[in-house]
Amino acid sequence: MQDMVELLSRCVGDNHSILISSPTRMYPQTVQDSIPYVELLQLFSNDWLDISVIAMYFYETHNSQCAFFNPHHIKGDSCTKNSEGVQEHIIDMFMFHTNKTFFLAPYLANDHWTLIVICPSTERGYIIDSISREKDQHSYLLTSAIDEAFGFPFLWDMVNCKHQKNGWECGYMVIENMYEFVNTIQHDFPIKVCVLR
Repeated sequence: MQDMVELLSRCVGDNHSILISSPTRMYPQTVQDSIPYVELLQLFSNDWLDISVIAMYFYETHNSQCAFFNPHHIKGDSCTKNSEGVQEHIIDMFMFHTNKTFFLAPYLANDHWTLIVICPSTERGYIIDSISREKDQHSYLLTSAIDEAFGFPFLWDMVNCKHQKNGWECGYMVIENMYEFVNTIQHDFPIKVCVLR
């Protein structure tokens, strides 16, 4: 399978892609994204998941209690290079989705995907990281941006979750964690969440 994916990747190259749009009312304005065929092939070969593949997935999981931050606007280097823009996106999403309980942030920093879930009404945030050993909220630039955007510190919890076995699985783990949260956990929250502290 891997050999077939590599062959198709060489044939297709980076010149061909699929255009996707965010669902209506997911963001204040419709977001257009482009997913190169190569990235879809990587999805099927257990390879690195690009930000546009993650975005495509949560376009399909748009749900009544959950809103999703745009991963292009909150990725790690943006939290330092454009902290005002990141905070503006956070507040824009919160104001646009005043009826939502949970805000999910598929967060990419240092080539690693993490899922961050915030619940503004309780002023709590949950970090779901598949390699969370010896980390806390200060290990994630996005948590500071969220605190600054809202003007108060959230209480941050590290969630006990499955850990990845290899270096490439983090994107898949984020997709799995988003799916589980949207389809199961949000309905019994916080009963189904086990925090590490």
